[in-house]
Amino acid sequence: MNTASAPTPPTTGGYLPTLDGWRAIAILGVMVAHGTAGLLGVDGAFANDRLYALSRYGAMGVDVFFGISGFLICSRLIEEHRARGRINLKGFYIRRFFRILPPYFALLAALALLSAVGVFAISGGELLSSVLFLRNYFAPAAPGGWYTGHLWSLAVEEHFYLLWPGLLVLWGVRRARWGCAALSLLLAAWRVAEFRLEIGETLIPGLGFYTRTDIRLDALLWGCWFALMASDPHTRERLTRLLSVPVWLGALGALVAVLAVQPPLAMLWQSLLIPCLVIGTVLRPASMVGRVLEMSGMRWIGRMSYSLYCGNSCGWSAMQLNRRCRSACKRRHLTSSWCSRARLSVTTGSSAR
Repeated sequence: MNTASAPTPPTTGGYLPTLDGWRAIAILGVMVAHGTAGLLGVDGAFANDRLYALSRYGAMGVDVFFGISGFLICSRLIEEHRARGRINLKGFYIRRFFRILPPYFALLAALALLSAVGVFAISGGELLSSVLFLRNYFAPAAPGGWYTGHLWSLAVEEHFYLLWPGLLVLWGVRRARWGCAALSLLLAAWRVAEFRLEIGETLIPGLGFYTRTDIRLDALLWGCWFALMASDPHTRERLTRLLSVPVWLGALGALVAVLAVQPPLAMLWQSLLIPCLVIGTVLRPASMVGRVLEMSGMRWIGRMSYSLYCGNSCGWSAMQLNRRCRSACKRRHLTSSWCSRARLSVTTGSSAR
């Protein structure tokens, strides 16, 4: 990643193709995690415990998306403030509306239609909480909420969009550097306390822990912090020098170690290291890693990442139903012909989408 002769690119304003490369890595990881659940899991057609455990790391793609979103959204807001002297919150939310909501509501409509015709069951509470982006705080009364359960990450992102722009306007760029770091550390401390106290579980029985916004928001805020630090030319120059080849590789090794060992405060280190790796490649796009991330194929996948995520969600639902049918066949010793018809109906429904 040696780019001493290359100028440091701005971290705000303009198109950053490196981020599309990171989006490609993120969505491919998520698709691997989702796609292999019905293949390599206990009830999968090619059940393999080791490969299945390894494929679970693909879910880290969600954390990569969080780091990218925090860094990019904050960078764009800072650039707008520089260019116009203020941040237009109305314009921001209009852009987010047309970027996020049409594909998202199309996905929910498809899932609701499939539920209505009896392909699988989705409760009204699941759909309503998904529409309101509160799916990560809704605990279905009956098992089987996986058809909308994976929408928790979009709920976290939407909560971030509602919170961060207003805080940046309130604090200003200079104070936001300290405020963002302080808020991120407070959330990390709350995560440790809540893991022991289980207040959320007490208030909402069956509520998940790792999908909640109050547990995961710091993954986006650290991306904001790096954007805030890089917005100052002198600090950006120091960051570029600091994130040299050995340091960047050391950060990558540290992330691997955190995932493998799960030390104390693992989620805090993970939330810090991912945007650190991202900005390291943004600041040094001529590096070997940067060039790989900016390959045309990677950039194309990255630009399609949100559409791929929504499409993958339908496929994920179909595979979960297929897995459920296989499990039911094994438990009830149903005839192979019944199982074949059940799996065929799932496959047909999936391909029709």
